[in-house]
Amino acid sequence: MEIMMRWIVSIVLVALAPAAAVASGGSSPAAAPAGAYAVRFCQGSCSPHAGAVRRTGLLVLFDEPLRDQQGRTRDKWLEPGPINGCLRLDPVQGGAGWVFAPSAQTRRFVTWSVHAPDGTVRFELDRAPDAGYQVELKPSASGLHGMGETWSVPPGALDARPPDEVDARRIGKADPSRCPRLGVDSDAMHDVSEP
Repeated sequence: MEIMMRWIVSIVLVALAPAAAVASGGSSPAAAPAGAYAVRFCQGSCSPHAGAVRRTGLLVLFDEPLRDQQGRTRDKWLEPGPINGCLRLDPVQGGAGWVFAPSAQTRRFVTWSVHAPDGTVRFELDRAPDAGYQVELKPSASGLHGMGETWSVPPGALDARPPDEVDARRIGKADPSRCPRLGVDSDAMHDVSEP
């Protein structure tokens, strides 16, 4: 009798699985974005033949907020939520613009979030009260892919330029040792709020 009940329960669960998939939109959930990514910022296309790669780096996204040596979380100035990622930029390869400026911070923290329903990852770089550089990345076959662009208030206050293509290829797990030390690295702490 017990074997018969297990068999019936198994049949019922198998029968309900397609209905659950249809109810949830028929698609499987996107892979969690937490991880380490080799990132490229391109003016125009990031295709290998375009030659438009202007800056490369390492992007690390965590499931949980980063903590300083005292176990505290920190926030970035003008950005909601605790720091939960970092970006290390390699030297500029050419071009001009917000993230391509040679004086741009090479080590920085990010506060990222996922926006449903498509799993878009969003974060800002160099946020100011009236301008910033926002990155929006969607899940792709190799990791994350999307664009980065400057914004301003009022719109158009900065020089108009097309968005940059951003490609982030997943290369491993999120490892805190790949990030600047929160509360310690002065270069990365320039826009981090004090506890």
